[in-house]
Amino acid sequence: MKVLFAVDGSPGSLAAVRQTGQWLQADRDEAAFYFAPPELIVRHAAATEEMQERARTALCATIFNEARVLLPPALAAKAVNIVAEHTAAEGVVIEAQKWNADLIVVGARGLSTLEHIFLGSVSNAIAQSSPVPVLVVRPQAQHRVGQPLCVVYAYDGSAGSTAALAVAEKFSLPAATHVVALTVIEALTAGEIPQWLLTKARDADTEAMSATWLREHEAEKRQACDQLGEFMGKQPAPFSGAEVVCAEGHAAQEVLRVVQEKQGDLVVIGTHGKSLLERIFIGSTSSKVLNQAPCSVLIARGK
Repeated sequence: MKVLFAVDGSPGSLAAVRQTGQWLQADRDEAAFYFAPPELIVRHAAATEEMQERARTALCATIFNEARVLLPPALAAKAVNIVAEHTAAEGVVIEAQKWNADLIVVGARGLSTLEHIFLGSVSNAIAQSSPVPVLVVRPQAQHRVGQPLCVVYAYDGSAGSTAALAVAEKFSLPAATHVVALTVIEALTAGEIPQWLLTKARDADTEAMSATWLREHEAEKRQACDQLGEFMGKQPAPFSGAEVVCAEGHAAQEVLRVVQEKQGDLVVIGTHGKSLLERIFIGSTSSKVLNQAPCSVLIARGK
């Protein structure tokens, strides 16, 4: 797998290299570092363009060297450095496609939900626009250190969720990794109606219909669980031994609930590739999970 790391010297980007590097192997994976250096102006009367270029070159070398030592030595030895003149968000995607990357890795800045919605971030912009799968890494929580890795896979049958799983399966995850495969079906009743009103509104006919609908709904949940279990059983380890969970409700809320409950370290999820306008004003399950999950998120767009 060809993995492109977007680095800028920040703690988040370096943590992303360190954590993801643990899941890569030099004999089958390749790595590249991308850095878009800011414009450097040496404020000295004797400064020349050559001096400014040397300062820029030194900055790039320092960034790449700091990132390189965080990879396994054999993988770091053959890693490629990419310097481009694009803005960070645009350049990562452009260079990843030119390098034929299978995955882009970026570090999360740890912005609040409100800041993500109204300000955006480089990692969020990359995940929203990239046709290449993106892993947004959040530093591992302290309570997870020393515990088995927990991966939550959100499955909805879409090409996006299948593509995300295909990328996750290329990682060399620890043998003790615990995988939770989650599918979410819509609740039987939509909206928020007080229980007392539902009770008073019932008559003999509605009671009979409700009982029929409930049986059909439970059968749908069992079928969804069975299908997911069968699908996961065909995957390589550790995904073949996944714990299967069939939840009911809003997809994003249920994914986030399970991540919190299982203390997930990584969410694997697909996106349906809605238009930019729809993502901004309507939102999507993957966008909400990306912005609100307390852990790293691997997101892929279906082809």
